[in-house]
Amino acid sequence: MSIKTKFFFQHTFLSNSLYLYLSYFSDYLLAIIFLPVVSRALGAVEFGKVGIAQTLGILIILFVEFGSPLIATRKISRIKSDKVSLKNFVSEITTFKICLIPIVLIVTSIIVFFTPTLKSNLNYVAIVFFGSFFQGIAPIWYFHGIQNMRIIAFTKLIFRLMAFIIIFYFVKNSNDGWIVLSAFSASSGLICFFLFFLMLKQIGVIKLKFSNSFNLLNKSIPSFLITIFPIIYQAVSIFIMSIFISPIQLGFFFGASRVHRALNALFGPISQAFYPIIASEKNNHSKVLIKKYLFFMFITGFILFLVGFAFAENIIMFLLGVDFLPAFQNLKFFVIVLPLTAISNALGRQWLMKLDQDFNLALIQLFSTLVGFLSFILTLPKMGINSFPLSLIIYEFSSIIMILILISNGKNAKLF
Repeated sequence: MSIKTKFFFQHTFLSNSLYLYLSYFSDYLLAIIFLPVVSRALGAVEFGKVGIAQTLGILIILFVEFGSPLIATRKISRIKSDKVSLKNFVSEITTFKICLIPIVLIVTSIIVFFTPTLKSNLNYVAIVFFGSFFQGIAPIWYFHGIQNMRIIAFTKLIFRLMAFIIIFYFVKNSNDGWIVLSAFSASSGLICFFLFFLMLKQIGVIKLKFSNSFNLLNKSIPSFLITIFPIIYQAVSIFIMSIFISPIQLGFFFGASRVHRALNALFGPISQAFYPIIASEKNNHSKVLIKKYLFFMFITGFILFLVGFAFAENIIMFLLGVDFLPAFQNLKFFVIVLPLTAISNALGRQWLMKLDQDFNLALIQLFSTLVGFLSFILTLPKMGINSFPLSLIIYEFSSIIMILILISNGKNAKLF
């Protein structure tokens, strides 16, 4: 690697990482900053209801995205200099996402029917569906692919900050959960419209291409399965848990889960900034880069684990308040997952996706999902809310072992 190329890589990677941290600050760290206000105003029971609705929202987002953060980002990073191909691909994927609306509605209805908490809060479901659809269809993958993270960062920061200001001023008691969800959903809609405006300004007006939707469906399935298997397992586990535990225990769980998500989100900007680079066909030093990335991610995850485990009680007290203190044991289980997630991300979503091993990674995710879900079902009666993070630990271990087996047996995949 020449000095000029090395400097360009480092500059692009670092600047994109910083912009993505700003983006994640808007999505997750602002939520943590305002968490003491929200948790104390809503109380544990209402906080649990909002958490269940947002869990449904995550599932809807992934169905609408249908693997686009992986396959579309990779595709855009490889054709970004070809304006005709770029415009055609954007037209195809936008049409494809519109075609998914009936499927998403059916899936949402089925989940709501079998989840009592959602069934008794249909207004929450409607609000979340609106915001999740627009978040899923937003062309974030386009700006990731062309490595323009600055636009994403400032767009999210402006509109998410507006949402949190609304939450801060108007959420006062346990009847205001709908305000929290509405503010998030409205900001998601505004982010979507603004990013579409900027994208179309760059590539021109697109036409819907329904004839190519089926082809894109086939290409997207492995990437979709890679993203959806873990989330389905997690969402279904949480929905089941909500039936068998008390509302206040559910509130404790979502309190610890929010903290874990915020810590886990610290990996996101680095991962998303690195992925277009490692996915590019022009990268001739991918093995060296992925090893450095793996080492850095593991050290980061291990440090977060040490801090989270040692200060779990203090973190819960500071962010959620004394009423949520029983959640600190749950948080200790959650932080064990962090270094494992760092390893599986580097070896799976970065290295295997770089090698176009989408289908094999999807199979690994499926098997690990089944193992994780089975462990959750078996431990739920005795461990309660701790059964979920324990199942995540087992899930990640299973994924890492199978990825290592695949890497060690593959000619082009070997790293060690």
